[in-house]
Amino acid sequence: MLKKLVFVFTVILLNACGGGTSSNNSPAGPAPVIPSNALPVINSFTTTTISAQGLVQFAWSVSDNDNDSLSCTINLPNALPATRTINNCLITQAATFQVAENAEFIATLTVSDGVGQTQRALQFAVDTLPNPSIPPTAETVMKIYYLHSSENYTGWGLHLWGQAIEPEMATTWQTPMPPTRVEDDYAYWEVPLQDPTEIFSFIVHFGDLKSPNYDLILRPSDFGYTAWVVEDNVAAVGEGITAIPFADETTAREVFTAFKAQQGNATASLDMSAVEPDAPASSRADDWYTNANFMEIYIRGYQDSDGDGVGDFNGLTSRLDYLADLGITALWLMPMMESADNDHGYETQNYRAVESDYGTLADFQQLIIEADRRGIAIIIDYVVNHAASQNPLFLDAASSVDHPLRDWFIWRDQIDNSWQLWGRTPWRSSPYGVYYGAFTERMPDFNLRNPAVLDYHINSMRFWLNLGVAGFRFDAVGVLIENGAGRLENQVENLAIMQTLRAGVADYSGVYIVCEAPGQFRAMASPNACGYAFNFAAGHAVLDSVKSGQVTTSLHNELNAVNHDQMPLILANHDAFAGIRIFDQLSGDEAEYKVAAATYLLASANPFTYYGEEIGMAGGLNLNGDQALRTPMSWTNNTLHAGFSNRTPFRALSRNVQTHNVEQAVQQSGSLLEFYNAIYTLRQAQPILSQGNLTVLSHAADAVLVFTRTEGERTVYVAINFASASRELNTDWLEGAQVLFSSTGDFTLSGQISGQSVWVWEN
Repeated sequence: MLKKLVFVFTVILLNACGGGTSSNNSPAGPAPVIPSNALPVINSFTTTTISAQGLVQFAWSVSDNDNDSLSCTINLPNALPATRTINNCLITQAATFQVAENAEFIATLTVSDGVGQTQRALQFAVDTLPNPSIPPTAETVMKIYYLHSSENYTGWGLHLWGQAIEPEMATTWQTPMPPTRVEDDYAYWEVPLQDPTEIFSFIVHFGDLKSPNYDLILRPSDFGYTAWVVEDNVAAVGEGITAIPFADETTAREVFTAFKAQQGNATASLDMSAVEPDAPASSRADDWYTNANFMEIYIRGYQDSDGDGVGDFNGLTSRLDYLADLGITALWLMPMMESADNDHGYETQNYRAVESDYGTLADFQQLIIEADRRGIAIIIDYVVNHAASQNPLFLDAASSVDHPLRDWFIWRDQIDNSWQLWGRTPWRSSPYGVYYGAFTERMPDFNLRNPAVLDYHINSMRFWLNLGVAGFRFDAVGVLIENGAGRLENQVENLAIMQTLRAGVADYSGVYIVCEAPGQFRAMASPNACGYAFNFAAGHAVLDSVKSGQVTTSLHNELNAVNHDQMPLILANHDAFAGIRIFDQLSGDEAEYKVAAATYLLASANPFTYYGEEIGMAGGLNLNGDQALRTPMSWTNNTLHAGFSNRTPFRALSRNVQTHNVEQAVQQSGSLLEFYNAIYTLRQAQPILSQGNLTVLSHAADAVLVFTRTEGERTVYVAINFASASRELNTDWLEGAQVLFSSTGDFTLSGQISGQSVWVWEN
């Protein structure tokens, strides 16, 4: 209709502007240009599955050069339903019909752009029904009803798995089963069952958005053959991330009615109050971090105290003596706030509550008290860039375009594919509108240009500081602000945001803040920004130097950086982009491992070690990506639970748990654990190694890295031989040498140092 109106308007406009013959017989003007409509194109139309119960799923791909909104109609005579219309078939690309007999069928797909239409017929046969005279019964089909407040079910689907269904009915996350039909205010699915006595599992999702945020699990023979799913609500929560849907419509609709009545008021469950500075007394000095030995801890993977297979606060508390004996003086805790993902924790659901899987707030406070008693400070992960899609802040912002919190996030009318971040558009389609999410649909970005958002985060930071937290590690600060296509990362405004957040907690003494900004870490390490930022380039350069047997140009340059000591070194962490486990990167070569460890521990003012690195933990067994790096800690050689728990843990163990674990390392002379302990002890005994002025004496391509730390009249030398063979030292450096540390056990320093050895001396 719109195109017809445009055509009529164009003709009228041309006539009004002299498109006809004038009264003075002047030459006729050019013929009016009549806009043409490109017909939609059907690229493919096929059947993807035909089940033993006669469920036929069609899939298609359509396109349109005019970028119109296309609707598709599928007609399949003698099926249920016989006709189905899909309003946006560019996005929805599958539909299911039920046939009652084995026969030849012809389905017709009609695609319309509102002006013209294109058709394609598809002939296919159904021969899968065991007895065509008997239609499917309730015992062979699971019926699932879904209620969503938007009443718009375009894009929603079921992810299916479990032994209750036939293998061909199982889906992938990327290709969910579309609704069988949409009626009244609900979407409806019919899923054929292979064995109703087995487990039937499914997730209702829109892209990466799950609603409710659970894996729904039931046994049809026990539960029944009808399930009602309500937006963000379940009948009962199961173990871990599982839940049970509603079994009857009456209960489901009562819950749905109550849910809709409360929409837009989800933040009533949050503490949104202003927080005044009121930190508890602590034994640590204000400058405690200047020579701190940090350990990064993944709480879920460190120690289980209650036998549920998941690490927790009390488990970590029970291991504080181990950490203190090792020489650790500070912990960076990966996300410990309530999260929606129940794994990595970076989908923050409540900024002022602890992750319930890890224990209670009282448990966390006891952890802080016990750590402080041992001289260990605790900093926590803070995710300021984005919230969880299940965070009440976002639920309210999404509930209405007029909601007061709408501007706490970033919204648009439509997806803009010209914005590309890490290979795809960061604009996310949802039932609530299009919003910006740099990482995934489940992580909507905050609008950090909004002062109210920054105030909320500052008050939340104060909440944790008032509990005794010593600082924060800020996640993903390189993508805080977006300035349009091609300007989505490393914007100068990111620095100002971090400066504002730091200023908001300036009333506290001894607060340490370090940032993750892989593409902007040098600028972030400025006092006018974050103050400290991880130097990922140096970590890679250390390992490259170890592997090549010489000081690389990159390592030489990083150690000579002006603000080197504001950029802590770390060899690896919980993210695969930073590198896999060090043991795996160095193929288990412990001589190289020790050289790498000595380099980053001695060249950094406050180095960070990833848990398990000190014993040479390898990646997880049969795991890939980030999960391979986030496995249970290897305390013993037990191949079932590694001393992490008394039951099978939440995730597979490290591949080398039998050979690299704490129990054996403690008893083994010359172990990695012993080496790390010796370096940590040296750093604490010689604060000059962290606080002195650093000068690099060696050059790129040298086999031996030599640098000094100078403080007042004192100069301490560090020499690390990357080569496997002995190398000469400049004799001027050795005059009056007093050896403080030697990895060889020989404290007689000569003009040569043995291969892959570490020396520290003073003259």
